[in-house]
Amino acid sequence: MTIMGALLPVFGLLINVFVQVALSRAFSSLLRSIFAGFAAGLVPVICFSGFTARLPGDILCYGAFGYCYFHFLNLGETARRIRLVRELYERLEGLSEPEILRRYNSREILAVRMARLLKNGQILSHGGRYFTGKSAVLLMARMVTLAKIMVIGKKSEFDL
Repeated sequence: MTIMGALLPVFGLLINVFVQVALSRAFSSLLRSIFAGFAAGLVPVICFSGFTARLPGDILCYGAFGYCYFHFLNLGETARRIRLVRELYERLEGLSEPEILRRYNSREILAVRMARLLKNGQILSHGGRYFTGKSAVLLMARMVTLAKIMVIGKKSEFDL
């Protein structure tokens, strides 16, 4: 195996990152830019592997890199702990507990998340009830569950 062959999944990741960043700046949908970036990086990995015996390994390595990149992005987007620490750092005078509770009102957080899921079509509303839609998040959750079953032998690390 050549150095270029060994670095092919890394090359795919670089394309993934470049395309994802460009699309996220051009459009408002972060999730779509993540999927498009992943697909854009996967194409050269498949093509340059030459459809040889190393193709499954290259795809697996690239998929692992893409998975890590997705969660790296997800940390900055959704982790309340990181957001809270960043906000405290930016406010030299700090925040009082009532100010923090106002900023992190669970009803408001849920309302924002529900609105985002509805807007993206990941959940649907009919007759005052909610249902799953074309949910990439559900697919990702199933993939994570499958990975947990394969690695730790359980659907969740909290299962007895």
